[in-house]
Amino acid sequence: MQTNEAASLWFGERLAQLPLEAGHVPERVVAIESARLTRGSMPPLHTHDRDETFQVLEGEVVFFVGDEIVDGRAGDVVVAPRDVPRTYRVASGTARWLVVTALRSPVRYEDFTRAVTCPDASGSWPSPEEEATVAAIASANGITVLGPPGALPADAAGAAHAPLCLGA
Repeated sequence: MQTNEAASLWFGERLAQLPLEAGHVPERVVAIESARLTRGSMPPLHTHDRDETFQVLEGEVVFFVGDEIVDGRAGDVVVAPRDVPRTYRVASGTARWLVVTALRSPVRYEDFTRAVTCPDASGSWPSPEEEATVAAIASANGITVLGPPGALPADAAGAAHAPLCLGA
């Protein structure tokens, strides 16, 4: 049986929380600043098993969260609840934001964010292998890929919609 309990240990002047059981991977609440992304950048449609909160730092980003479409500008905050399909599209020349969420592997999350740029103008995956690789990287943090870049939450419910991934 796995537990979320942890032991607090001092290392010099730093207090660290270490898992009590070998092999247990604790979650961490993290704030990650995005890279500066260009117009049309859009990840695949996906869900997280944790909430995500985005604060737009510069530019304009359209967030698609379930049935909601939110135009985010610098200073705006958008919350994407757990298990709700989501994606976003950079609407301005460039944009960047801060995302706050709980992760089991910040490194794998960074790998996921690097891997999910729009692969081509059609909004489709270049190969089944790339689609499988992105899905595997995503699963390390409770992310489930529901569709290719350009797919919207309505697509997860079976509605038809042309891909929106426009490229730079």
